[in-house]
Amino acid sequence: MGIIQHLAGRFVRQHGGRVRVPRIIEREVRNHARPGGATEREQRKAAAATAIVAAFFLGKSRFPQPELSTEDLPTVERIMEALKNLPGGMNKTHGGEAELIALAAREQKATGTRQVLLSNDGGASVVAARYQIPTRHAADVLAEFACADPGLSPTECTALFRSACEISAPPVVSRPADDSAFTCSHANGLCGPCDNAE
Repeated sequence: MGIIQHLAGRFVRQHGGRVRVPRIIEREVRNHARPGGATEREQRKAAAATAIVAAFFLGKSRFPQPELSTEDLPTVERIMEALKNLPGGMNKTHGGEAELIALAAREQKATGTRQVLLSNDGGASVVAARYQIPTRHAADVLAEFACADPGLSPTECTALFRSACEISAPPVVSRPADDSAFTCSHANGLCGPCDNAE
C-alpha cells in the first residue's frame, strides 16, 4: 500500500489544482475501500481505494466536487444510453461514467478549457471522445510520472501497471505492450506523456 500512497500523493502534487471528482465517483471509491474482502484481489482493491480516499478526499488535498444541475440530466441520459449501446454495455449501470463525461462536457463548453478524463473504462473513453474529451488511464499517468522522475524506471512502471491491472484494468488494446511506453523521449524531440502533463 505504501507505493500506492506514494503514487497517489505524486498525482495530487502534479495534477491537484486541475482535478475534480464528482461525488458519485467518491462514493464508488469509498465503497471499494471497505475492508473485509474474502480474496487477496478484494483486499488489494480495498487497500488501493483506502490510499485514494486518503489522498483525494481527506484534508487539504480534497478535490473539488462538481455537481450536476437539472439542465445536465438530458445529457447524462444520452451518455448512459450511448454507453449501454456499446458492446457489453447493457449489463452495467454506467452512472459514474455518464456523470463524469457530462460534467466534463459542461465545463469544456462553459470555459473552453480542455478536459481530460482519467478512467480505465473503454466504453467511457469511446463516448467521451464523441464530446471531444480525451481519456487517460493508469499507464498514461505512470508514463507522466516516469518523465517527471528519471528515478522511476520503465521496468518499475511496467510492474506497477501490471499490478494495478490485477485490481482494475483498462481494455487490452489500450495497454502498453512493453517498457518503452514508460521511457521519456523528450530529449529526442516529442514525448507524448511530457506533452500531456503540461
